[in-house]
Amino acid sequence: MIRLAADNTPVEAAWAAFDHAAIVFNRLYRDDNLITDSAEARGRRMKQAEEVLRLWNAWRALYLGDDSPRPAA
Repeated sequence: MIRLAADNTPVEAAWAAFDHAAIVFNRLYRDDNLITDSAEARGRRMKQAEEVLRLWNAWRALYLGDDSPRPAA
């Protein structure tokens, strides 16, 4: 998942933000004791998962271009 940025394009910046959020998310699962899980810990992981998804979608939109559906003419 880790990738070195070759330049400072918006796509590279978006990837770096996504990559960082994904690493934080993975660490939350690694460091939390899931057997004695708390509602607070689950909430932290859910918020981080939402952030990872948001950043993934932002990177994807930049990398692939805006491919959202358009209404028929």
